[in-house]
Amino acid sequence: MLSAVRSMQKCSSIKGRVHSVETLGALDGPGLRYVVFMQGCSLRCQYCHNPDTWDPAAGTVTTVEEQVTDILRYRNYLKGVTVSGGEPLLQPDFVGALFRECRSRANLHCAIDTSGAVPLEMCLGAVSEADMILLDMKAFDDETALELTGTDTRNAWILLDYCEKNSKKIWIRHVLVPGKTLFDRNASGKLFVSEEDFLKANPQLTAGAAILSRYSCIERIELLPFHKMGEYKWEEMKIPCRLKSTQEPDDIAVEWSRKLFAK
Repeated sequence: MLSAVRSMQKCSSIKGRVHSVETLGALDGPGLRYVVFMQGCSLRCQYCHNPDTWDPAAGTVTTVEEQVTDILRYRNYLKGVTVSGGEPLLQPDFVGALFRECRSRANLHCAIDTSGAVPLEMCLGAVSEADMILLDMKAFDDETALELTGTDTRNAWILLDYCEKNSKKIWIRHVLVPGKTLFDRNASGKLFVSEEDFLKANPQLTAGAAILSRYSCIERIELLPFHKMGEYKWEEMKIPCRLKSTQEPDDIAVEWSRKLFAK
């Protein structure tokens, strides 16, 4: 009994760096959720809308106990807790301990929103504690992923394979970036007017849909149109934005993409 108490105290004292929280989020997993945005990210996604989360030395240092105490203030409204970022799996001990406390003290559903870029052997403890993974697939081929983020897709596929093998539920998220992960115009710059021409111009998207169709652990696929709402942060932080001239994708092309994955 005494050893169990000491173990719980040790778990609650684990520290992490938190960027911010959203107390009643409705977009990061099933139901209303308390969302913890962790500080620090190794990727440099060209379309990132929170570059202020990149620096691993910034943010607020907090303990698991402090974070759980705040979460429990909203327990009557919550379905669960989602840990996002930045990249939450860079702080796996904090994430795993937080989930254990949330589950034992309030029976909350626990989810991780991750790029999958962290090697599984470095974060397996946290992943195994999660009820669900929200996997942000940056691209379906390494060349595009490297250009967009600085990292290939290998670890993301390894994480997805682990979830399939262990029947862990997955939501896939994928950003449709014109000229990068989505091609909505022909070589002359004119929007595609036929779905057939659009599909011919997007072999990576078609291949990605085919690969994901093999996984039974995937419950949902969210295709998110690129947007420019976070561009002001790049300007404030004086970071060159390589997608400054990129426009949001054509609505019809987005609809064709969703139709492709819906199959």
